[in-house]
Order: sequence, then structure tokens, then C-alpha cells
Amino acid sequence: MSRQTGWLWKHKLKIVLGLIWLTLFFAGLLNFAGSRLVYTLFSITSLAMLLSGVYRQVSYGYLFLVIFLWLGFWFKLTANFLLFGFFPFGEPVGSFNSSAHAWNQVLWIAIAGNMGAMLGRFLYGLFRPMPSADTAEAKVPSWYPSIRRWLWTAILLTTAVLAFFNIVYGIHQIGTVPRTILHWPLNALIAWMLNIGSALVIAVLIWWDSAAKKNVMLPLYAMLGEAFLSTVSVISRSAFPFHAIPPILALIGRRETSQMYSRKQVLFLLATFAVLFLASIAAVSFLRDYQYAASKAIPTPTPISAVTPTTATSEPIPAEALAPPTKAISSFRLILIHQLLVNRWIGLEGVMAVSSYEEKSSALLWQMLTEIREAGKVTAYQKISNSGYQTADGKYQFASMPGISGFLYYSGSLWLVIGGLAAFTTFTIASERIIFLLTRNPLLCSLYGMTLANTIAHFGMTPRQDIPQYLMMYVAILAIWFVQSRFFPSPFAEPVN
Repeated sequence: MSRQTGWLWKHKLKIVLGLIWLTLFFAGLLNFAGSRLVYTLFSITSLAMLLSGVYRQVSYGYLFLVIFLWLGFWFKLTANFLLFGFFPFGEPVGSFNSSAHAWNQVLWIAIAGNMGAMLGRFLYGLFRPMPSADTAEAKVPSWYPSIRRWLWTAILLTTAVLAFFNIVYGIHQIGTVPRTILHWPLNALIAWMLNIGSALVIAVLIWWDSAAKKNVMLPLYAMLGEAFLSTVSVISRSAFPFHAIPPILALIGRRETSQMYSRKQVLFLLATFAVLFLASIAAVSFLRDYQYAASKAIPTPTPISAVTPTTATSEPIPAEALAPPTKAISSFRLILIHQLLVNRWIGLEGVMAVSSYEEKSSALLWQMLTEIREAGKVTAYQKISNSGYQTADGKYQFASMPGISGFLYYSGSLWLVIGGLAAFTTFTIASERIIFLLTRNPLLCSLYGMTLANTIAHFGMTPRQDIPQYLMMYVAILAIWFVQSRFFPSPFAEPVN
């Protein structure tokens, strides 16, 4: 094998990914309706933002955040251009008129978001870069080995019981108003346990198992079981990967773990992940068919027109190509693959809707920031985006959301988009570092980072009501620190290399 061939083989993954990026880039360049210079700048900043999260990874939260932003803007736009030659709107876009000027404005807002995310990472790096989680020294309470089986049994049994109870009584399920109201704060606690609480506890137990030199393969399968049960119970397709990917990524990324288990064991774990993920999608689709069949709320992403570089006038996009099913249900069908892989990511349509809204101001931003979501009422963004979810319904709670860049652009200021995303990014990295210093648990950090990144990327659905979930999470993390604190010299000491 020649040196040139050896180099190509060594870097084959980077070469393949580069070719895929170029294919998507040229598809976008050929079909984008606005300025090709703006599109090129958008593509370069999007790629730079993505690489800033992957290269010399500063935190899990930042990695997940830039991936979500990249998927919701650049990948969503260019993949659809490659597949269809135009952008099929997966979400409502308000008064967006598809003109070249309107598209340019959307991409400038996206560019501002990219710059803001990278600025936040840069600002944090000026003070103190986060040490690699691979250097974390695992600690375990001395009493843990003696009650290990009891703790594992308790958390898995609790998760199974809560998941079943939630399916039967509808305490917390995506898109529906709670069917059962328990004594305060039981509804909130059950929802929190299914959303993140059980996954947090399991991340702690897996890390303790690792510290106790236990084989963590079986606990990882238990983690996959929790992710599956929680996903089906809350009827959310995204819950499974969001619960399962962070701990697996954190463990596989550690040199110690990668040397402990064979490639066959790792591949079997990943195969199990894939099977359960597909099974969760099928189960959730079935439950949604059943739960949402009576819903009258339907999304109506009806574009005014689509302009391509080769047309002098606007050409309507065929309704059958873009329109979603007439019922707000999600049966397991082929089009679901496109929806899950491409169009489900939040970002682009929200910016389209907000940029085309005439009454942007700082007062509007504050109004949206303090809005409260109530049963039987629709949120203000549904009117701005011309969503089909504008019918008040006492049973269902469907809604479209703007995403973080669209939300910040309620102000009408690109500078606020840059500054706001820089602030969110800095908080993401800094808060994860504090959690790492308190717990020395990279699995916990990765799970927290995924949760926070997902919240930021999907920002805009009455954000003040996200606060209780995070308060409970921070209390739980402090409780973990308290339990472990006697085994650490100082919560803010540097980890052992």
C-alpha cells in the first residue's frame, strides 16, 4: 500500500463526510432562492460551528447544542434541496413570502446564531477551559456495593411502575392535557422522573459501578430499558435517544472503558440500541394514532410561494408534496423517515415565521419570555406562525415552536441573537463544568448537556415553565454531590490526570 493510499484509508471517514457535505452544499447553492454569497457564508459558519463542538470537545452540552442548531438550519435546508429541489415546510412559517430578500434575511439570522454560539464557546475558553471528562476519577460511597442490587431493583421497578401508571392515567404525555390531577406536587414529580429523573439516577449508578470495578454492560442494557419505557410512556419519539446516547457516548469516549470491553460487546450494545429505538418509534406511533385520532388541531404549513434561482416569478409548491396528513396523527409510514431524519429538527421555519412578522420589538420578546401556557388556550406564537394549532382545546396541547434563534429575533435585532446565543452557550458550558466538578460523573454531565441543549434548541414554548424542571434537576445534582462529597478532597479541585 502506497503512502498516498495509506493516508486516504486512514482518513476515509473524514473524506466521506467531506464529500457528503460538498454534495449537500452544492445542492443548496444550486437551489437557494437568495444570494449565493449569503448562502456560502451561512454554510461556512454552520460548518465552523459544528467543528467547534466536535474538535477539542469543550463540553457535552456544547457538542449537542451545535449539532441541534446545525441540524435545524443547514442540514434541514440543504438536505431538502438535495431531495426535492425546494424546501418543503415541515412547520408553519407565518407570512414568509419565499422571496430572495426574505430568504437572505432568514440566513442572516441563522448566521448570527452560528456566530453567537461560537462566541459563547470562545468567551468561556478565555477564562478556564473544561478538563476532559476522560480524566475524571470515579468515586463510590463505601456502602454502595452492599446495597447495589437493591438500588438497581428499586430504580428499575419505580421506572416501570411510573411508566405503566402514566400510560393508564395520562399524567404526562406529549400533546395532551393531563387526564389525572394528583395532589401537589405528584404530577410534576412523575413527569420529571419520566423526563429525566430516572435517567439521572441510572447514570449515577452506572458511574458508581464503574468506580467499583463492576462490569457495566448489564447496567447499560438496563439504561436502554429505562429509555424505552419512558419514551413509550410519554409518547415522545425523541426521549429514547436523548436518554440513551449521552451515557453511551460518555463511556465509549473514555479510554479506560474502551479498553475494558471487546468490539463485539460494544457492537451488540449498539445493535440493541438500534432495535429498541425502532421499536420505540413503532410503539409511540401506534399510541399517537390512538391518542390523537380525535384531535381537531392540524398543522398548516402553507407556503405562499417558492422562488428558485432559475425562475423569474414565484411558483407555487404542489400542495400534495408539502401538506402533512389531514389528521394530527403519526402512523408508522415511509414519510415518517424523512420527518424524523430531516424535518423534525427545530429552527429554520421558526426564523421564517418570526422574520416575516411585522410587530417585532423588545416588548414582544419580553411578552413571549413571560408567557404562561394554560389548558384550553393557545400560545401567541401559533398566531405569529399561522399554525393550525390555534383552536383552543381542553384535551390536546399541540403547538409549534420558534427555536432559540427565532425566539431571540422577536426583538428584531441580530445583535441580540448573537448576544443571546453567546449567553446561552456560555451558561451551558459553565453549568456543565460546575456539575462535573461537583460529581466527577461524565455520564451525568453528558445527560445534563443533552437535556439543556435540547431545551435551548427548542426554546420558545413558554420558557418560564421550564424553570421547575431544571430546579428539580439542580436539587438532585446537589443531593448527589452531598452523598459523594466526603469522598472528594474539594468539589472545585482539579481532577486527577
